[in-house]
Formats: sequence, C-alpha cells, structure tokens
Amino acid sequence: MEFNITPFLNDVAQHISNRPFLVIMIIIASYLLVRLLMILYRIIVIDSGIHYVTTQRSAVKMDTYHNPFFFDVNIQKANYLGVECTLSCEKDCYVLAVWGVPIYQLFILLNESWSSLKKAIISHVQCEKFSTKCLCSADPLLLIAGDKKVIEFKPRWDVDESQFETNVPSSRQTYPFVVIMLLQKAANVNQHLVVAMANVVHVSDNLLKFKSQLYGQYVKLSSGPVGSIKKIFLSSPEISHSDGEPFVLCIACYHRAVSPVFLPCRHACVCSVCSEFCKTCPVCRGPAYFYFELLDASRSN
Repeated sequence: MEFNITPFLNDVAQHISNRPFLVIMIIIASYLLVRLLMILYRIIVIDSGIHYVTTQRSAVKMDTYHNPFFFDVNIQKANYLGVECTLSCEKDCYVLAVWGVPIYQLFILLNESWSSLKKAIISHVQCEKFSTKCLCSADPLLLIAGDKKVIEFKPRWDVDESQFETNVPSSRQTYPFVVIMLLQKAANVNQHLVVAMANVVHVSDNLLKFKSQLYGQYVKLSSGPVGSIKKIFLSSPEISHSDGEPFVLCIACYHRAVSPVFLPCRHACVCSVCSEFCKTCPVCRGPAYFYFELLDASRSN
C-alpha cells in the first residue's frame, strides 16, 4: 500500500495560506519557545556556578611566611587628635607611629635593608631619608615579646587635615597615619619570616570622607621583598573535624574541606574536586583564572 504525502502537504499549505493570522501566531509561538529554551540553557548550563565542564585554571605557587606581628585599630577612636591601636608581637620589636607619610617615601623605606630600616625607626628624629619627609611622629617604642598593648598615638602637635589635600579630587600623595613594626633583632635571611610590617590607617577628613579604617598592611620579608597582606574570604560557616582538627566544609559536596582560593576574588568556598566543575567563582560569579591551595589542603580528600 502506497501513501502519497504530496496531496496532504498541499492541503496543509492551502489551509495555512487561507488563515494568515494562524501563520503569524505559529511564528510568534515558535520564536518565544526558542527564546525560552535559550534562557533556560543559559541559566542552567552557562551561568551556573557548578557544572560539568573542563576548566582551564592555573595553580599559583605560594610561599608561606610567618608573620609575628598583630595590629588592629579602634575605628571609633581614630581621628587627627589621636588613633587608638592594639599591638602585639611574638618577638621584641620596635614600634613607630608616623603622621603624614608620603606614599612613595614609605615604600622606599620598606625596601631598605633591615639595618637601615632599624636606624630610620630608632633614630627617627635624625633620619633625613624618612623623618624629614613626614609631618610628625610619636616617640619610638620597644614592644616586649608576648605583650599586648592598647596605645593611643597622638601627634606631637596639632595636625591640620588640610595638609593632606591635593589638586586632584579624591586622591592624596600621603598616608594620614602609619604604624611601623620592626623586629629588634635581625632574622636569618633563609627563614620564611616577616621582619617588618607597616600598618596604614585612613583617617576620615574633608578630602576622603569615608570612615576611618585600617587601609592596608605591607610586610617586609626576611629575604628582602616587600608585599601586602590580603584577606581570604571563607564562604561556608559549617565546620567539621578531621583527626581532631576543625576545617571548613565545601559548599558544594558538603563533605570535603575547602581548599582552593580563587583569584582575583580570594573566595575559598569549594574543595579541590568540586572546583574542577566551577567555571566561575560560585560565590561572586567573578572570573577564577588562577587559584592557590590553603595550608589544610591535605584534608580535602
């Protein structure tokens, strides 16, 4: 038995041609269906934080350095009359609080040798390389190892915030307040140790009106280089234990420990296994081209 489809198609074409409104409705419905499928595909497959794809993400080799210093600032007591700070150190260290520090000059100082840096701090008044470039400073202090002190640093004379103004709106060439901490004794250059830390505090004024806060922390390593301290954002509040030690759980599998830290956002939220299925950072949806492993990565398996 043969079936000729040609007459059937002709009948359908004639039926549709007699009803142009039906043709328009079919076209619109088809377009909307295609758009809906594309949107669902983007939401489920492309934009989802975790999906089964092969990622091309490079691991960044990180060196671990021990930081013996602790510094915090009471933002409620941070103004041009004085700044209240909390300090401690595992070893004896010198502390120097300075007002009106030229940014460029600070990094020149930090890149000096340990002995030159020590001389600039303990003989601050006579130091032409640094002190003469700053507005004023408090007397240098010796902080004994293990002591935790709360100190209100006050300038030697009244500091006028207009001295920090520049010709460029919302910018400045000087840091309002800096506390430099330096180990009293030189460390072995082969040790992975931080020997100095400069704590930069923003003090609210008419030029930059945002709240007073700890703006940045720059460290000098025993081997010479200068770097900055960056925070890592752990996204999961859930804690588990392995061999009696706590670790943060992966937000995807809820089983293994958080290990990779995505860069540049610095979110740590998934384990090494689940990170392979993350095209972007699951927390901020930002790019995650690089990563480094946390110290407890051995507990992630």
